[in-house]
Amino acid sequence: MTAPGSRPGRYLAGVGGLLAVTAVWGTTFPLVKDMTTRLPVADLLAVRYLLSGALLVALRPRTVAAATRRTWRTGAGLGVVYVGALVTQTYGLTLLPSPVSGFVTGSYVVATPLLGLAWFRTRVTGRTWLATGLAVAGLAAFTLMAGGDGGAVSSAGLALTVLSALLYAVHVVALSRWSRPAEAYALSVAQIATLALVLTAVAAPGGVTLPATPADWAGLVYLATVAGALSFVTQTWAQAHIPAAPAAIVMSVEPLWATAFAVLLYHETAGWSLLAGGACVLAATLLVSSPPEPGDAAPSRPLVPATAREDP
Repeated sequence: MTAPGSRPGRYLAGVGGLLAVTAVWGTTFPLVKDMTTRLPVADLLAVRYLLSGALLVALRPRTVAAATRRTWRTGAGLGVVYVGALVTQTYGLTLLPSPVSGFVTGSYVVATPLLGLAWFRTRVTGRTWLATGLAVAGLAAFTLMAGGDGGAVSSAGLALTVLSALLYAVHVVALSRWSRPAEAYALSVAQIATLALVLTAVAAPGGVTLPATPADWAGLVYLATVAGALSFVTQTWAQAHIPAAPAAIVMSVEPLWATAFAVLLYHETAGWSLLAGGACVLAATLLVSSPPEPGDAAPSRPLVPATAREDP
């Protein structure tokens, strides 16, 4: 089903926006893995989102100042969930190869439609269930055959990354439910501000370590701007037009980008299991890349009263 008020053209634009975001996110797996060998995880993330937030506020200060209390409350809640997902993913990435981290993180595609159904009673079309099944098959192909591609996988890193995937599923479902096109920019700022505050509080007791080389500063600026500020705004706007389950399936392409960049830039290995899994994920994405027919969409029934989602 399309998001409330969404039109086919905007649905397609949302899909395109999410695909662009996944390509950017894919570049961050090997980059962050490399940078965390020289910078503490919390320090790297804190500075990244401080820069992201400062940039967005500087570009559109009036939009940020006009944000409603609802937007700040929603953004704060989403930000807390996202920071948990990001921190567990990043710590897991320090223990796993980039392709493994990318594919396991992508398993949130499995949890998203079930979570939406249980939380908001959002019905899912047959085409979306089929696409979810294909995505699951892709992840299973990778998981069951990963040992043949790179040997043993860290159980601690795997557990952290699975937890991260579950938290990302919560974020995707909530964002699709509460994001509105007109509020996308301010809601992005609210989320990033929450990330920056929480991460700075975590990093501050030991002192915040800054990059020591021009290359690391360049990487940090890229993470803060293209992979941070721009990606947050694009995802928030796109999910105002796409329901959670199709959005998660589109974003499951991210591991393919992560694998491609890891292989091209850092010479990590990618075996047949990754290729087979990737083919399934791409097929799943194609299934949900076109707007559903009007008859395919069934209305969702929220568990939260409408008044609880509005400003008092």
